[in-house]
Order: sequence, then structure tokens, then C-alpha cells
Amino acid sequence: MDIATGRITRAPLPPELKDESIESVAAGSEGEALFLAKNGVWVWTPGAATPVKHVCATAPVFNAADLFVATVPGTPLTDCLFVSGNETADATSRGTFYGRKPGSKQPFLSIFCRRVDDATSGIFSTDGRLFFVSHGDLWEGGIQVDDDTGTERLGTLVGARIAPLAVLNTDEANGGSMWVEHVAPAGKWIYAKLRGHHMAALVRTPMPAKPLYAPSSSDSPSTQDHLAAMSHALSKTEIITEDYEHVDAFCATEVGGKPRVFFCGDVEDGKGPAMMLWEGAGKPRVFGHLPAQQ
Repeated sequence: MDIATGRITRAPLPPELKDESIESVAAGSEGEALFLAKNGVWVWTPGAATPVKHVCATAPVFNAADLFVATVPGTPLTDCLFVSGNETADATSRGTFYGRKPGSKQPFLSIFCRRVDDATSGIFSTDGRLFFVSHGDLWEGGIQVDDDTGTERLGTLVGARIAPLAVLNTDEANGGSMWVEHVAPAGKWIYAKLRGHHMAALVRTPMPAKPLYAPSSSDSPSTQDHLAAMSHALSKTEIITEDYEHVDAFCATEVGGKPRVFFCGDVEDGKGPAMMLWEGAGKPRVFGHLPAQQ
């Protein structure tokens, strides 16, 4: 994708992925792109003789989604792969996290998650802080790796809600309700995509100076700590846009101190899904279109 021209270059996918959908994409530690497709994790390395290779299956996870990778060097999690999902096909929960160590011969192992029944849309910041979604809101935490290598889990999720961004109400039409679906830390902000029935919004909230609760924390945060963190987040949250019925392919980064928030919007101009870009001020602009569905 070229921002200046809007030109799209198709990734050289192998024949076995021709009719498959790509569920999630994540950046690797060496500039490669990893993605979910056909019940597995694949890696795309631009310029390689074989650009796309199969890395591993996502079993025993059903409906694996939200691939993310730990890329900060020198940690117990470096180059670990993570997804969210369930171990039963008929589960009603959106799922929790599963992880796999690099080069491991074991399948994805569960991340123990206590007191909440969903943890999805995980993503690490460039300095290794973990943000994720639970119960429709923004959380921050970390994964404490189990020392016992014989256990059937990779570690324990430690975290706390830092911003109650979900907008929830009820009436005859159930209008106005949205919850956090995806998050993206970039620079001093955490960007969030809110999604509801025929409505979507993009917002950003300040990056906390330090985690409220993390594996290295010696004490659990108090009630006042929780309230103070959430109050600060809400008071400083900014709405980027709320003018779309749906938002897809959302991600955010920062280049030279300037934010770049990418997404696909529902501009009705007959040219296919619009590729949108927001650069820190004003309204998002269209810089290209995906092919219209036939």
C-alpha cells in the first residue's frame, strides 16, 4: 500500500491460501509480517525466495484471532506468539489468550486468566507493555511466565482495566451502544476502535505513565488507584471520529512524532472500501480504495 498514490500491491500468497481469509496480522521482531489463516500462523518475509511460509497450527485453539507477538529483546516472552480463542468449538465466550514459545514443539498453551472470561485483542507497545480488551473495555497488564515447564499453561495474565471506554445503553432500538473491539498503542496514546450495531468510533486515551498492575507489581492496586486511573483516562480521552457505520483494518503508529491511524471506512462512492488515514488533526482522509466486491 502506497500512501502517496493509494496504489495497492497484493501479497504473494501461496495457492493453499488463495480462497482463505486473513484473520489477523502482526509485526515480527525482524521486520517480517505474521498472520492467521487456515487454522495456522504464517510468516511473510518480503524479498525472501519463498516469501510466505507456514509457522505452526493454532490447535488446540478454535477460532483463533487477534495474533500478537512479543518483540522486545531479552525477555522471557521475546518472539512468543499469542492468539485469543477457545478450546471448544461451541464456546460462548469471546475467548482468552493462548501462547507459544518460539521454536517450541508444543501446541499453543493457555494463559491462566482469573475472574474475567474474555481477554482479546492483545497488543504489545514498542517498549513491551501489554494492552488488551476485556468486557468491552481497555486493560493493561502482562503475562507472568510459569517457572514449571511441565505445566499445561504458558503463564498467568496479570492486568487491570485502565479505561472504561464502552458506551452502553438500552432502549427499544438499542441505539448508541459500542464497546472496545481493538486497541493500538502508538507514541503517548492508546488508540481504540469502538464497534456497535451499525456504528463505529475511533478514540484515543493517554498512555499511563506506568502500568496500574503488572507481573512485577508487589501490591495489588487499591480501589482508589483504580478509580484515579480510569478517571484520568476518561478526562483526557479524545474522539477522532464517530461518523462511520463500520471500521475495519484498524491500526496505528507514529512517524517522526506524528500519529498515523489507518482504517477502512464505509464511504459510499462506488469505488470499494475506502482506505482512510488520520494524521493527528482534522478529519480522516481517503487515500485509496480496496477493490469493490463482485
